[in-house]
Amino acid sequence: KGKVAEAVYDGKGNTLIGAKLDDGTTIDADILLFACGPWTKLYDCMLGVKYHSAIIPTRPRVLNQSVFFHGCGDPEVYPRSDGTAYCTGFPDPAIRVTEQPGEEEVREEAIDQIVNAVREASGGGSGDGDVGGVLGNEPELKQSCYLPTTVDNLPMIGELPDQKRCFVAAGHGCWGILLGPATGEAMASLMVNGKSDTVDLRAFRPERFGNMKIF
Repeated sequence: KGKVAEAVYDGKGNTLIGAKLDDGTTIDADILLFACGPWTKLYDCMLGVKYHSAIIPTRPRVLNQSVFFHGCGDPEVYPRSDGTAYCTGFPDPAIRVTEQPGEEEVREEAIDQIVNAVREASGGGSGDGDVGGVLGNEPELKQSCYLPTTVDNLPMIGELPDQKRCFVAAGHGCWGILLGPATGEAMASLMVNGKSDTVDLRAFRPERFGNMKIF
């Protein structure tokens, strides 16, 4: 556990032998893959968009349709099989993330905004099981997270041009779950065979940010 400070090479600088952590220890490695979401700090071009969310119980009903509301602030509702709904919306502006993983602040006013929006959009109500009150209950869980994104809104995927045997795969924004399997397959092929056999990665090459500065 720790932050990777740098890649470690042999005496000739040709062969990757490990990753040096910020506490000075070194982990043996012959390939490094940086896939740390908004905490992937390469080229100063990785940002995070903070989203708050609330898990609202719908029991005894189990909803079966995700809804992207148009109006009431455009909240989003994702039903779950356990009789709850994941409700989100109202993202913060993109920033360079300074909060640590697992320590993201949850702002009550942001949660209230989401809860009030989904109640209004679903007919308000008291959560008594009627259609009008299906999202009227108090949240079981309040949380926040960051969606990783880049300054040009395209993922950063490929080998780092200035560090041999070091790769990156991050910045997929809200499409991470959808694009994750294809990214994993492409990266496995790139790292083992030297090229991606399934996805043309040229548009996502990290060196496109080589001379960019955003701050």
